[in-house]
Amino acid sequence: MLMKKKLITLLCVFALTLGLTACGDKVYTAVEMNKINSCETLSGYLLETVMAYGDSDTVSNVSANYNKEEIKALFEQVFYQTYGMGVDANLGTFDGLLTSYAQMSEEMGSVTVGGHKTEIQGKEIVVTYDVTGDNCDGTVTFTFSNDIFTRFKSGNAEAHTSFAQKMSAAAKQMGNAGLNTLLGMGSVFIVLILISFIISSFSLFNKAGKKKPVEVKAAPKAEVPVVEEPEELSDDTELVAVITAAICAYEGAGSSDGFVVRSIRKANRRR
Repeated sequence: MLMKKKLITLLCVFALTLGLTACGDKVYTAVEMNKINSCETLSGYLLETVMAYGDSDTVSNVSANYNKEEIKALFEQVFYQTYGMGVDANLGTFDGLLTSYAQMSEEMGSVTVGGHKTEIQGKEIVVTYDVTGDNCDGTVTFTFSNDIFTRFKSGNAEAHTSFAQKMSAAAKQMGNAGLNTLLGMGSVFIVLILISFIISSFSLFNKAGKKKPVEVKAAPKAEVPVVEEPEELSDDTELVAVITAAICAYEGAGSSDGFVVRSIRKANRRR
């Protein structure tokens, strides 16, 4: 009995799983499938067009030189000439799609188109493409009207950065910042070392510029002749008297009045 209950429970769970799976897959009518196929074809051509003309330079030139009506007419003509079929687009749809795609491609780098999915959401048919890039992933969405005309209502491109991609980008930025810091500090230290070397070399230039002092030999001192002081002979009375008498005899004078012998010098006679 217990075994039967377990089998019934397992069968109920299996039936519920199949029911939920069947509810998840929406079944479209033949008319809806024709609309979906038409929108997928148009969106594929639109994606190729926007990838060809959605670079920043082209978008800037188009936005600067044409108004929205001219941009609409221009790309409808390009679409028809390229793919041989017309596209009915709302005003401002092309320039909005081009601008958002240019911004997305700048964040992502090179863009590679992946798979797509199409859904009917009330009065709109939405076709979403998954795209991958060098820096992050993204989506390009095309919205069409859910009627017989399948008018191109809007288009949008958006980049999605995952946590791993954010961490990778942050690590790359930190690495670049660290490298820039090292280069900046290294340049500063190199300049400081050069300045220090130049300042220290000034002393070498100063030593090289100084001349050795010339040794001036002192001139030999001239020998000053020693002048002998005359000997005072006033105390030698007898010698003075003799000399006085001799002078008087030489002069023919009878007395020594009028002159007095005060000192006696030795005369230096040169030959």
